[in-house]
Amino acid sequence: MSRKIVLVTGVFPPGIGGMQNYYYNLSKYSKHHMTVLASEYPECVSFDKGQPFRIVRGSFMRGESVDFTSWGRLFRHVRRLLRSEEPDVTVYGYVLIGFIGLLLKIFSGRRYVISTHGMDMLMFRKYIGLNQIVKLILRKADGVLTNSEYTRKRVEDYGVDPSRIGLVNPGVEAIFDRQEKNAELLKQHDLEGKHVILTVGRLVRRKGHDRVIESMPAILQQIPNAIYVIVGDGPERGRLEQLAKTTGVSEAVRFVGNVSGSERLNDYYNLADQFIMACRELEEGDVEGFGIVYLEAASAGVPVIAGKSGGASEAVLDGTTGLIVTPESHAEITAAVVRLASDTVLRESLVLEGYKRAKTQFQHENLAETFDLYIGRLCARPLPGKKRAKKPAIQRMR
Repeated sequence: MSRKIVLVTGVFPPGIGGMQNYYYNLSKYSKHHMTVLASEYPECVSFDKGQPFRIVRGSFMRGESVDFTSWGRLFRHVRRLLRSEEPDVTVYGYVLIGFIGLLLKIFSGRRYVISTHGMDMLMFRKYIGLNQIVKLILRKADGVLTNSEYTRKRVEDYGVDPSRIGLVNPGVEAIFDRQEKNAELLKQHDLEGKHVILTVGRLVRRKGHDRVIESMPAILQQIPNAIYVIVGDGPERGRLEQLAKTTGVSEAVRFVGNVSGSERLNDYYNLADQFIMACRELEEGDVEGFGIVYLEAASAGVPVIAGKSGGASEAVLDGTTGLIVTPESHAEITAAVVRLASDTVLRESLVLEGYKRAKTQFQHENLAETFDLYIGRLCARPLPGKKRAKKPAIQRMR
């Protein structure tokens, strides 16, 4: 049975990132009737045209962050949309936005689900007041959607009934696949004859770009033609560029910046001899909830190395589909990179198993089916305080 769902999210394409793709592909492949309320972006009008679901844009956010001075506008947007759509359930893509869901459940009896991604389950714990609000939002929700077993456990830490928690991993787009190296990119970045080590991801501390750069002197001693290619941008770029200079490896590090479009990104994956993201958990609760880039690389036939952090060990099965290292250990990072470069049997085994897993378990159609079943079961439950209508006496006697 098809249900009506409203998704309220601050991050959505044409914005770039894992969460943006996660919500977009759930909306695209779900067989439920989806309506998305998202913040405005440049070029969002052209993006929204032709999508197989309705997108409503609002000016209640700045970029991809909730504007705390405009919660009233956000609340009015949500309430107005719910009145026009009358959905079976509303999914909130950020736990604090879910406070609106809590209010509307108390005063209007509307079902709501909170979608969680790992970091959001840690970042408020040191703030007693906010942490209590998050706990209330989660416990009163009709359901909580998680992106990994790691995130599920963090949700359970808040005392949420495990039967109300659903798990839907991020998925891999079919466009990510094996192909010949792009000769133009090889020439552009001077990578011909090089052993390319690739990271794709936003330049923030938890991704561990700095740990790989710091390991490059030792890597170059054993793989003299190694080049570290970094695709992505973010607030850490200046610090990372300076780190490459002070470490003496700036000639062996390439900062590509953001790459638009999955097809172009697939070109970069196919340049790589190996992929690494040595993600780590920071004290402020910044953690990798899953790490879909590992599976994108695996889909392109590239062996992967992950940091031991958050849900990364679910995206990469250590010794089966990739290698997992302690992100604080330069020695482990170096050893893993050298091992993938030198052990042909291991590398081919990891590539084969990683490719098969990415192309089956993590395809969007399969994950959307899991999402649809979860929403269907949730909506089949009677709303709290609503009793099932009694059958007429004449029917009860039969």
